Amino acid sequence: MSGYPPEIEQFQQTMCKLAGVDSVISGVDDLSSVDAELLAVPEYAHLPHAALLRTGGGLDHEVLIQFELVLQPSQEGWHALEFLGWFVRDCARGGRKMQLRPFALPPVTPNGRQLGHTLKFHLDLFVDGIEDSLAPALQVISEINRSLELAISLYLD
Repeated sequence: MSGYPPEIEQFQQTMCKLAGVDSVISGVDDLSSVDAELLAVPEYAHLPHAALLRTGGGLDHEVLIQFELVLQPSQEGWHALEFLGWFVRDCARGGRKMQLRPFALPPVTPNGRQLGHTLKFHLDLFVDGIEDSLAPALQVISEINRSLELAISLYLD
């Protein structure tokens, strides 16, 4: 048992069907209390800074559901990234508030060099109107998952 809601787990599994995707983990952040100053705090490093800086922070009743993808450093990994890049752009053009962006840690730390070992990709889904329950956000994820399954069956199977 993963501990994720079924809708999130299903979307993770669908992304993992793509050759070149090693793993997907997820998290949910309530953005209502996130302001521009908090973005400098290390605990908020995973957030999409540019998007949040444009609005001065999170919006009221807004959550970020983030899917972190680890891709294989291979041709299959590049193909998966390109396919997801197209898919996310297409969803955003259709009105979904989502983006795909790279994420990496500093090249060198006191513990040594980590360049070449920390690159991941974040699929960020912003959902507003969330008050008492994540149910509306989970419904959005289900709809996106159905679209991804269809895209995979049309273009990759």
